[in-house]
Amino acid sequence: MDLEKILKVAIKAEIEAAENYRKMREITNIFFLKDKLQFLENEEKAHRNLLEKLFKKKFPDKEIILPEKSEIPFPKFEIRDDMQLSEIIRKAMEAEKMAAEFYREMEGKLEIKEEKAIIKYLMNMEESHYHLLESELELAYNFELYDEIHEMMHVGP
Repeated sequence: MDLEKILKVAIKAEIEAAENYRKMREITNIFFLKDKLQFLENEEKAHRNLLEKLFKKKFPDKEIILPEKSEIPFPKFEIRDDMQLSEIIRKAMEAEKMAAEFYREMEGKLEIKEEKAIIKYLMNMEESHYHLLESELELAYNFELYDEIHEMMHVGP
């Protein structure tokens, strides 16, 4: 892949990641998780903006025309009402791991130090998202267990 295509694929992936975090945020009832998912959604949007700026800098006369679907082989990320929160978080973790690997491979294809630094930054951010989700996974397991034991926990006082 050349740099132009790499950037387009990466922008598309960041758009899809932000959308997935938005969907996750809408279905959870856990306030603190909603806050973290909003943070992750905003992070992915910021990554998109950074990649678009890099694209405009490198290809000032070209329009950003994104592929219809992501070319990064992310796991299918669908969210259903019957899914456990832990399952959703595991899928998001897998996507973050794949995104970090994509950026790692992308960094190896670049020669300009500034471009490599931007891509390395994005790779590190995706890895940090993975670890943030990893800590949330433990909380989700505990929440699901508590929810099973105390079925009236959402009823209120």
